[in-house]
Amino acid sequence: MLLRYTTILTLVSALLQPPGILFLIAIFGWVLDVLGWRYLGRTLLLVALCVLYFFSTAIGTRLLLNPLENRYPPLLNGPLAGTEKPGAIVVLGGGEVMAAPDSRQETANARTLMRLMAAARLAKRTHLPLVPSGGAPRFGVAAEATTMARILRQDFQVTSPIWPETHSYNTAANAADSSILLAEHHIQRIYLVTSALHMPRAVAWFRLSHLDVIPVPTDYRLNLVRPYQVESWLPRAIFMEISSEACHEYLGLFWLWLQEQGLGSGD
Repeated sequence: MLLRYTTILTLVSALLQPPGILFLIAIFGWVLDVLGWRYLGRTLLLVALCVLYFFSTAIGTRLLLNPLENRYPPLLNGPLAGTEKPGAIVVLGGGEVMAAPDSRQETANARTLMRLMAAARLAKRTHLPLVPSGGAPRFGVAAEATTMARILRQDFQVTSPIWPETHSYNTAANAADSSILLAEHHIQRIYLVTSALHMPRAVAWFRLSHLDVIPVPTDYRLNLVRPYQVESWLPRAIFMEISSEACHEYLGLFWLWLQEQGLGSGD
């Protein structure tokens, strides 16, 4: 049941964010053109093409990224004097890749490694326990949190206690399952480490799980974009990938809003 739910959620998400949604608009426009609604059909085709181009440029990507990545500033110091100190550091998984083409062992992808690097630096500075959060990406393999814990120990030489949260399969579950684990240690205030792009949605879910969160954004996707440089207007696949990720976050925030209105049933 859970596998079917996550598969449907993944399919719907892919169709509602670029480039999937743009292909749907273009196909719909082509059908209208064939059926004789030429003005409307060709307008939709033109809109799909223009949006596809714009979100494939650095300028368009930055337009989507700014509200997400700038929501929370980088953490330069700990909490303000007089406030309750956090009791743990929660770091969210961002995906895995195969360790080698002929290996069945998986390791953290670049996104997860950036998060682990930031979490390891913070752990060495604060000596707080770490909670890597992430379940098994598919049946029969180790949980992502288990892989993350191994990397924290072996590659980043973290000596703080590590409490892997190995059941969650999305951001909402990251928050709910981490909250349960932290409650066992009587911890409510945490540092939360994830990509800056993902941080607004992650913070919202963790606060809904009754955790007091200090955001620690990392893994910023783009440098400062200069609009008058020709390169900033050239379409590239990497910009479309980032734009798609940003749209995924906006869809997730919209789904969260539906949750708060009592109109949904999951992440």
